[in-house]
Amino acid sequence: MYKIAFFCLGLLLAAAPLAAVADDSPTPAAPEHFLNIDGAVSGKTYNELAPGTSTGAFGIRAAAEVPVLGHNWVAQIDFRSYNYSHQALGTTANGITFACTPGDPGCVTPIGFQTYNRVFTPGPVNYVNAFNASDTTTQIGFSTKIAPVERYYVGVGYLFRGTNAPRYPSEGGLGFGIDKLPDVDRAFSLYGNFWLFFNAGGKYTAPATAALGGFSGYPFTVSYRVYTYRLGATFSIPKTPLYLDLSDVGDRADITSAAPSDATHNALFLGVGLKF
Repeated sequence: MYKIAFFCLGLLLAAAPLAAVADDSPTPAAPEHFLNIDGAVSGKTYNELAPGTSTGAFGIRAAAEVPVLGHNWVAQIDFRSYNYSHQALGTTANGITFACTPGDPGCVTPIGFQTYNRVFTPGPVNYVNAFNASDTTTQIGFSTKIAPVERYYVGVGYLFRGTNAPRYPSEGGLGFGIDKLPDVDRAFSLYGNFWLFFNAGGKYTAPATAALGGFSGYPFTVSYRVYTYRLGATFSIPKTPLYLDLSDVGDRADITSAAPSDATHNALFLGVGLKF
């Protein structure tokens, strides 16, 4: 998935120098401001809790171009929530255990397994009872325009990751990205973005249990390298400030420290936006 995103990033970069030639307007359009709300038509999640589980999702994105001293900047926020079911065969206390029934999807890789497995053979697992999971990502970005006419931007941002999985930490980290904003002042527009967050991390404390020996209450730093993307199109609704939004949205998180698994979310979003 992230290889495709890198390819799309390359296309965006390659197109930037040609933007002014391709545009049919001799000067940049007026700064735009928009808000759109999307819901998932389909989606998938892969992580230690979900082996390719069907996923519902919704998202809210807002952006505003701001001209300062003759140059355009953009501030934006992009929130996404991915919702899926984690399954388990039994009902027992959530937490670290060395006794889990083989084949029970409630037995998942624990945070810090790399450390545990150097000492314990076999290592412990984390038992998680069935529940409806919700993973969220919130991106805040500030970018500068890099093309004379078209809305190509590069910028810096911060990512917040959260989940309602029992005892899991939230993570956050800095990154950068490239963005082709939608032209919501046009009847039809293509857009896309790709962001890389180098080390989104958070703190986690292992359970206080004698079974873990010296790792009882052990502090871990859970962190990922996170890639996020959004590729889509907008369709203006004539004689209104509204537009339709269709986009392929997702992220990939690769372990950098103590995390239980790499993770991916993907969803096809359909929604409506307001330009103002």
